[in-house]
Amino acid sequence: MPKIYPVSLGCPKNKVDFEKLLYILGQKNYKIVLDPEEADIIWINTCAFIRPAVEEALDHIFELGEIKKENQKLIVSGCLTARYGKETLKKLLPEVDEFYGIEPYQKFTEKEPLNRILTESPFYAYLKIAEGCNRKCSYCTIPKIRGAFRSKPVDLLIKETENLLKKGIKELILVAQDITSYGKDLGEKKGLLKLIDKISNLPYDFRIRLLYLYPSGINKKFIKDILANPKVVPYFDLPIQHAHPDILKKMKRPSNSDYIKEIISYIRDINPFSAIRTTVIVGFPGEGEKEFEFLYEFLKEIEFDHLGVFIFYAEEGTPAEKMFPKVPYKEKIKRRKIIMKLQKEISKKRLQRRKGQEEEVLVLGEDIKGRLFGIAKIQAPEIDGISYIENSKTYKVYPGDLIKTKIKKTGVYDLYVKPIK
Repeated sequence: MPKIYPVSLGCPKNKVDFEKLLYILGQKNYKIVLDPEEADIIWINTCAFIRPAVEEALDHIFELGEIKKENQKLIVSGCLTARYGKETLKKLLPEVDEFYGIEPYQKFTEKEPLNRILTESPFYAYLKIAEGCNRKCSYCTIPKIRGAFRSKPVDLLIKETENLLKKGIKELILVAQDITSYGKDLGEKKGLLKLIDKISNLPYDFRIRLLYLYPSGINKKFIKDILANPKVVPYFDLPIQHAHPDILKKMKRPSNSDYIKEIISYIRDINPFSAIRTTVIVGFPGEGEKEFEFLYEFLKEIEFDHLGVFIFYAEEGTPAEKMFPKVPYKEKIKRRKIIMKLQKEISKKRLQRRKGQEEEVLVLGEDIKGRLFGIAKIQAPEIDGISYIENSKTYKVYPGDLIKTKIKKTGVYDLYVKPIK
């Protein structure tokens, strides 16, 4: 029985691809091992959409390439191969035996697997509903790496969802580079809402989370429908990337920050305790003090519940690579720190407002200190805070349970909750 040591890097979409590969290899009697020295094959699935991801991928390749024995194979797949090409990488990385691109399971099967080996948690899972992207953001490498936007067929997604729910998944997280475009390439104007409706009607106890909603891809009708669906958590991930109209125009992003304000205001009017997340980029070419201050004041006014901040990297082959004036690296780091300091106070304040509220929590297990923890509806796994669960004296709480709790205490990013009946 051949043994494989798997390493998966990057985003949830990459993780889904690799989990399907591991399922296929399992069907072919490969055994997963946790020590690379025991393996016949060391397989690294890479991310490469920004410079730090490329560097992380190369670090893993160099590290595992050094310990690789003569009777072992080192295989690299994913975005690194798709971005730079097999022939180029063969010259640069002679320690690698084979290169495959994205969706590496295609090496072994023509049909996309509807099963996978879950590597993160047995209680939540990502459902990749589309591949690629048609947006033309000037800084982004994704269209080059993953190609044009391609929606996956509804019937296959439903089958894949059922397989996950039968395994005991309690939170299904819909992901794609831009889930609001789902179905449009198939002629469906309301493809995402129709897919969510079909998934919601499956007869299982679970909830649905939506990640990566392109800001201009949603409207008030969409928001109203989402908040009316009891299976969908009130969590809106709206990556705006910036707020100043001149920077947004250079980024080739939707440049109407007033519309963002209107949409967020509408969400909070219907459900004041919805969680809203965004990501921004600091240090984009042309971002002077005035533009940065505009972004800072915008974030201060909106008060996002969750925020991720990236510094700009001039990615090879993108239009933004040749844009000027450049922002010095030290200034980018400084601006990131300023935004994160602001967001720390905002997150703390917004969580404090939730004290005393009831909140559904998915129990995930115990941490190294023996504390029971999980994720609330307002917390996406792996990117937001977590909920620490007080031991219940009235009834036992188990990992995998969806429980009703009351928020007893709040931190900067985390909740401290008590189970209630």
